[in-house]
Amino acid sequence: MTSKRKQAGFFTIDALFGLMVLAIMLSLAGWWMFSFSNQQDYRIAAEHQRAVADAFAKYLKDNYAVVLTNAGPTTPVQVTVDMMQNTNYLPAGFSSTNGFGQTVVGLARRLNANQLEAIVITSGGQVIPELGIRTIAEHLGGPGGFISALKPGVIQGVRGGWEVVLSNYGINPGQGHTASALFLMDGDLANDYLYRNAVPGHPEYNQMNTAIDMGGNDINNARTITSTSDITSKDGWFRSQNDTGWMNEKWGGGIYQSDADWVRVLNDKGLLTGGKIRGGTLQADGRVTVGEYLDIESTAVEGLACPKIGIQSKNNLGAPLTCQCLTPSCQSVVWKNSATTDFLVTNCVMNNWQSCVPGCPTGYSLKSYSGVYGQNSSYFADRFYGVGVCVK
Repeated sequence: MTSKRKQAGFFTIDALFGLMVLAIMLSLAGWWMFSFSNQQDYRIAAEHQRAVADAFAKYLKDNYAVVLTNAGPTTPVQVTVDMMQNTNYLPAGFSSTNGFGQTVVGLARRLNANQLEAIVITSGGQVIPELGIRTIAEHLGGPGGFISALKPGVIQGVRGGWEVVLSNYGINPGQGHTASALFLMDGDLANDYLYRNAVPGHPEYNQMNTAIDMGGNDINNARTITSTSDITSKDGWFRSQNDTGWMNEKWGGGIYQSDADWVRVLNDKGLLTGGKIRGGTLQADGRVTVGEYLDIESTAVEGLACPKIGIQSKNNLGAPLTCQCLTPSCQSVVWKNSATTDFLVTNCVMNNWQSCVPGCPTGYSLKSYSGVYGQNSSYFADRFYGVGVCVK
């Protein structure tokens, strides 16, 4: 039979073992929570530094000429968070320090006459452990760097990707700090960025090396657009909003519209085509010259009313017709054959004191006539001269 004292001893050992396991689990949980908290701090510090680096890159692109003029090989231009806030590259209230109390600044030094090298670096505050600065650099990606206790005078790029000697920037914040290399963010600043402002002596900084895809967006407020090739519109129009249009700069001709009714030819140039010009009405303020034939397609019936004096047509046989007045007052107009007339003047002559009546051609009748005998030395006294008017 087992005694109660022996059973109590076994219970004490089991309880002690359980307490040890619990203590280990609590320690592991505490370490995990501490590690997780650190990782969050490192990630937040990296995001803060990336925001400053992005703003600094934009600042350099917009103020490149000024920075290049003032920067030296070992005396960089320093751009603070406050400066980037005042110029709207960072929002108001953005902290100039990271979560470890380190101040973040941008530095740009001149490599040569036309090239900058720039970094964002932290200084002061807490010294971040080696694991922490390497973790922050990893979160920053390729541009990320750190100052290690192993090489306190050098910024080392993440996983040995690059190195920058701190003496080039005239600064050494010491180990436990991080940096970002802007010259690795999108390539060399002076070569790969497209600058908003002109850089004296360097037009290539405002030059594209590839096509720009606007992604369906507009280009607004452009002054002059110059092309060395075609300008193509797929489904849209080429629009001018005022009294302008298209002009050929070499010859001075073009097409424009300056009122609601007429599309005009610029500088009164001629309009030449080997094809057709078609419209409802063709009006010439001067002379009309036809180099071959005048082809009138309309037909009319002679004797019927017509709309306007002087217009021309033809009958079904092709004979020309014109719109003419029937009376001197021109109260009515009809189509008439332009080869015929309404009246003719005819005459007759008789000798030996005899008179005569003028005759009319077929289709005409004598309207009136009169005559006289010769009355001076130029005419024979016995000769009769008669004149008559024939009408249709």
